[in-house]
Amino acid sequence: MKIQVAMLLLALQLLLSACGVLPPRGASVQSAGEANGAGSVASAALKPPVRADQGQRDASPEAIRRFGRANLAMEKEDWSTAIVELQWLLENYPDLSGPCLNLALVYQHRDEADLAEQYYRYAMQINPNNLSAYNQYAVFLREQGRFSEAKQVYKEALSVWEAHPQTHLNIGILYDLYMGEQGLALKHFNRYQNLTGSKDQQVAGWIVDLERQSMMLVGGN
Repeated sequence: MKIQVAMLLLALQLLLSACGVLPPRGASVQSAGEANGAGSVASAALKPPVRADQGQRDASPEAIRRFGRANLAMEKEDWSTAIVELQWLLENYPDLSGPCLNLALVYQHRDEADLAEQYYRYAMQINPNNLSAYNQYAVFLREQGRFSEAKQVYKEALSVWEAHPQTHLNIGILYDLYMGEQGLALKHFNRYQNLTGSKDQQVAGWIVDLERQSMMLVGGN
């Protein structure tokens, strides 16, 4: 049975992202659906307009073997081997943004910021609908202290799909902890909760904290 490279790359991305557990307030999360441009949503009617890498071709046995080697290399933090295998996938499957995004993650782990940024941008160029690429790139920019640029990338992601929960969560964290714009943070945290059915108790706690701060400011005036 043929296996599509895009699905394999999703599994690799999950190894490098926080899935299933909400991290502390200063962190950002990625959902299993993000590699395909979808987050967890409360309603099945909330669908992204276009899923990432829709035009993927079926992988050859050689591509599957190389993916496996790249996967194992990344688990072992053997970045040089991972780069070789991912470069092969990118060259032979240029219509897939997944290998490009994973190269960006590898170079970020190697502290090669210029190359990481190059591949983040390339991943978004290959597929402007890959919301995982937008979110990972925005986190990269935030970690470099480039908060205004990170905000713009999140806004671009929301222009692709306004109902993407993880983008609302991540931009809320940026506004709250890094830009001091608690009102905007509260707006996006509430939107995230609305989209996910208010299931995240930690985010609910953040909302309570922000609402309390807002009331104290109003009372102080």
